[in-house]
Amino acid sequence: MQQPAPHDPREIGPYRVIALLGSGGMGRVHLGVDADGRPAAVKVVRAEYAYDPGFRERFARELELARRVHGNYTPRVLAADTSGQTPWLATEYVMGPSLQDLVHDTGPLPEQSVRFMARGIAQALERVHATGLVHRDLKPGNVMVAAEGPQVIDFGIAHAMGDSPEAGEEGARFAGTPAFMSPESVDSERGPGPAADVFALGGIMVYALTGQGPFGDGHPSTVLYRIANLDPDLARVPPSLRGVIAACLEKDPASRPNAAQVLHALGGPVAPAPTSAAWLSPNAAARIDGVAHEYRSAVAAQGAPGAKGGLGGRLLIAGAATVALAMVAGLGAWTADQAGLIGGSPDPEEQEVAQRETCDATEHLAPEFTEAAKEEPTAPNDDEGVFYTEFSGDGEVLAVAGTGGLALWSWREDTEVARIETRIPMLYGHPSFSPNDCLLAYASEDGAHVYDLESGEHTVYSEGFDVGSIDFTDDGSSLVIGAGGGTDSAVLIYDLETDELIDTLAGPYSVRAIDVSPDGTRVIGQDYGEQLYVWDVESGEIVAEGADSPLLNPHGVSMVDDSDILRPLVDGARRVDLDDTSDTTDFVDEDMDAENFEVHDVQYSVEADRVYITYVPKDYEFENAYMKVWEYSTGEDLTVDENEGYLHEIAVHPEGEVIAGVPAHGSGMWFVDAAELRLVEQM
Repeated sequence: MQQPAPHDPREIGPYRVIALLGSGGMGRVHLGVDADGRPAAVKVVRAEYAYDPGFRERFARELELARRVHGNYTPRVLAADTSGQTPWLATEYVMGPSLQDLVHDTGPLPEQSVRFMARGIAQALERVHATGLVHRDLKPGNVMVAAEGPQVIDFGIAHAMGDSPEAGEEGARFAGTPAFMSPESVDSERGPGPAADVFALGGIMVYALTGQGPFGDGHPSTVLYRIANLDPDLARVPPSLRGVIAACLEKDPASRPNAAQVLHALGGPVAPAPTSAAWLSPNAAARIDGVAHEYRSAVAAQGAPGAKGGLGGRLLIAGAATVALAMVAGLGAWTADQAGLIGGSPDPEEQEVAQRETCDATEHLAPEFTEAAKEEPTAPNDDEGVFYTEFSGDGEVLAVAGTGGLALWSWREDTEVARIETRIPMLYGHPSFSPNDCLLAYASEDGAHVYDLESGEHTVYSEGFDVGSIDFTDDGSSLVIGAGGGTDSAVLIYDLETDELIDTLAGPYSVRAIDVSPDGTRVIGQDYGEQLYVWDVESGEIVAEGADSPLLNPHGVSMVDDSDILRPLVDGARRVDLDDTSDTTDFVDEDMDAENFEVHDVQYSVEADRVYITYVPKDYEFENAYMKVWEYSTGEDLTVDENEGYLHEIAVHPEGEVIAGVPAHGSGMWFVDAAELRLVEQM
């Protein structure tokens, strides 16, 4: 907990402010207590949004949605003012971890726990759907685990059924998180309805029981393909739950039961549990109870009137590493160490390190990062099979990101020089170095995380929002964020010196890949619906669009220079001059079997003058995948017959020396010659 800043209000509506919990792109969140000592999380909107009539209208509408969905298993909005000089709202806390965090930390839950949890979620969905709403992003990260049961949060992209975009309209194309999306959620002919929430509930049950989603892990396009075409993996699901889960995961939404039918099949409505031990396994219950005790002690230490009594009853439940603020529009989610609730954050003055113009990512490292390094290079949680890589600007360090954090490898020396231990959700975490190698960042479902490698300082931009992609401007002054979902702004630009949001660009519902031109005047982005957009930053207008652009990783599109872009195609890639769109170069495999193969990744190296494209079979038998290389300036195919074949999630050395990636057999990291694609090093 931090003391309120001098400019922070001392009172917000009926709440006396006693601490600052955190701040994000939309505003600041305070811990407040009312006259009876009852606590609340009070969000105050930033001034630039307070003067935007359109924002006020959306804010009021989403507030009304949140009030409509409250019940036993959804949090409650306590108070709000959307028409005053500065809009604000107050919500209950949820003092407990998300289901995703709980399973990650303590392991899968027993059958009886999952049945109880699913009954609570089904009750919440039944009520939500009865009021004419669809959640649209139900997933383990949006189910908090409290002592009394589950809490469904974050209705930021919920839509009233009558107000939802028609099928095929902007906004209907994509909604949700890939691993828990229904087939119709990415079908432009059919927008997601209540049946999509039921599909997600089936996936949540599988995750809670097994620690993995029903369609496995991997690249988003891989998971989406399985969702659309393959049967779910229910081998580890108990027979007593297999039938209802299989019904929830039917491909055809008309074949799925509704929430009321799922609830009936699971045993009917259930009252909140008296204690965590009444429905959770001992280790999971201990996790929640320990956090609740620690949190009460932290709040009591602030001397808030009535804190002891006010923290009982239906005070929401916060986890050991998470204080989830259940606000509409994803308006807040702060980790406990960021908010200072557990252990507190170090004094910024104690962390101060002289700012360098350029950093050496093998040397200028915080002690906590170097001390966490492994004796041998090891990908964080690489046993789960999904991790992403990126070279530092000087090419000496390879950042490897997995669900267990980020590792920095000195690849020439075959050593690990640093490790940042943090939880990164599956399918997120593609690392990016700042141009001076002083910062390392990644996108996640709760914001854009940026680490100062030398000081160890951790900053989260667009905190609480699902972020699909990030990029630094070439001058290192700004961080450009592609919104992952649930906002009206497709692109948000932050000043890295002041941490202020300085620009927003409106556009598609969700941006998966993003890149900025060298002069910072244009941004290219690709959404989950295979649509491509180019913005002029100064005017905020979309100046170019394209369709049929395959879903790739967050670095899969490129602003090659201030006017040329490199965009993926179904059979390769195309260079386009935005100032003369007739000036193009295609890099395509004319022999590609379009019925059985698809483009998986497109990467470009300015120094090597090369374009690298990987092709994978649609059945994802990676031993049959392959990679090709072209000369960018001429379009000449340079692929040789003796190349090493396919590498997964490739990273290109900044000087064009090598490319790094995981070979088709999925073991270790390979470094291959950037021109001839021959193996030169493996780790």
